Amino acid sequence: MKRKLSFIIAIAMIVLSVMTGCSTGSASSGAPSNGSEGGNSDAEGSVKDTLMWGVNAEPSSLDPSTSKDTVTHMMMYQIFDTLVREDPTDYTKLVPGLAESWTFSDDNKEVTFKLKENVKFHNGDIMTAEDVQFSLQRSLESSYSSAISEAIDHFEKVDGMTVKCVLKYPYSPILDVMTNLTYGIVSKRAVEEAEANKIDFARNPVGTGAYKFVEWTSGDALKLERFDDYYDGAAKIKKIIYKLVPDAASGAIALEDGTLDVYYNISSSDYDHLKQVEGLSYVECPGVGLHHITFNVTDGIFSDKRLRQAVAYALNRDDIVIGGADGYAEVANCLAPTSVFGYIKDFEWYEQDIEKAKQLLAEAGYPNGFDVVFSMQGTSTYMKPAEVVQDQLRKIGINVTFNKMERAAYLEDVGGNRNFVASLRMINATVRDADSVLTRRFHSSMLGGGNNYSGYSNPEVDALIEEARVKSDSNERLDIYRQVYEILKEDVPLIPIYSDKVLLFHSAKLKNLYPHPVYRYNVSKMYFED
Repeated sequence: MKRKLSFIIAIAMIVLSVMTGCSTGSASSGAPSNGSEGGNSDAEGSVKDTLMWGVNAEPSSLDPSTSKDTVTHMMMYQIFDTLVREDPTDYTKLVPGLAESWTFSDDNKEVTFKLKENVKFHNGDIMTAEDVQFSLQRSLESSYSSAISEAIDHFEKVDGMTVKCVLKYPYSPILDVMTNLTYGIVSKRAVEEAEANKIDFARNPVGTGAYKFVEWTSGDALKLERFDDYYDGAAKIKKIIYKLVPDAASGAIALEDGTLDVYYNISSSDYDHLKQVEGLSYVECPGVGLHHITFNVTDGIFSDKRLRQAVAYALNRDDIVIGGADGYAEVANCLAPTSVFGYIKDFEWYEQDIEKAKQLLAEAGYPNGFDVVFSMQGTSTYMKPAEVVQDQLRKIGINVTFNKMERAAYLEDVGGNRNFVASLRMINATVRDADSVLTRRFHSSMLGGGNNYSGYSNPEVDALIEEARVKSDSNERLDIYRQVYEILKEDVPLIPIYSDKVLLFHSAKLKNLYPHPVYRYNVSKMYFED
């Protein structure tokens, strides 16, 4: 009875919130409403024209040059376009965006983009190469692009409809970089007018996307409206309201009840239940994150490689997936997320072997095991799998306790100062290529600063990473990555555990919603089925 009462109260609160902020009709019965902004069918029974999309956080900024978080980019993807994008129905394929075509120079150090003609910005201006070069160079010079821009030297205008990306060295994943919303195209005139009039462009964005900005009410909602002059054809759904619902349980309830059409950030513990709810559907794909254990390989007890190998032999990672991710993850057998280029499916990691683990402990001088502290961010994302690891290591005599830290303190003390012995955390591939993770976690140029915080340095690995990124032949790159993974398996600075599966639940009436590992959903092609 107590659970049912809590459920009813939660529904009432979320319905009241959405009605207050977005003028929606009642969701308790899922009945149509006459309120146009709520997005339900009108009195004549026409198909609803507003998409109610729940999010767990509001945007950090609606300026491509000053934003990089996933939830913000998910919303910005409707406002801005990039030169290159992923096929909306298959995120593994790259297709033209605002660029009509592109060509590489003979040395692969320049990429020339021919722009599509007669593309309009939301302010009515026609996009030119000046807008594009301005946008790209502005983002390149921003600190927000640092994780994806190391290979880029500069952007230049060639003529009125052509721009060039000049690289410091050949970089195979450069087209993937150009799909990132950090390199979304803005109206130069709109940015300059905003600066001149002391208006915050980040809260008054002007792009070329399928939806234009209407209103951003902090703590409540972001409202967008269809841009009828969109170069790829006007969207089918007229309005999008990104409603702030920070609590995942409340979001799940609102989705189940029909108040929301989509909710981003459903807890994995609710997946099984929502799969059984009539009227809901979901899309699923592997994510771009890699959960892993990191050791401090230069200081402390895990500077001994044999002890790192002992931990690797002690773990049953299938059980960590079940206990740490409710089964909604994929074991990673090499040190890259399972969905990116460069992950090798047939690569073999350590299989659990308790006796081998104990043997290595004894060889290292710890036949009875030892006590160790794992430094952790204290959220369930990290603690759930860490507690399974704790239980498994106890079986070989390694007794783990946790130093649970707030995010800011963790990033400074563990990532920045390397003041830790071991930790379990996750890294996202900012570019969907193994280079993104391998460079940041293992290249000696990235020592400290929250990237290569294990302290691992191996000239052979450095050279192989550098060689792989400049190769244009995919098979050659994979051969090099296999060599890297073999070395890392022997040295064990990190232990790969799993990549989360990305599930997005939505109303079954919402069609043409396709999965994407970093939530780049193309709303312009979606529609509601009556």
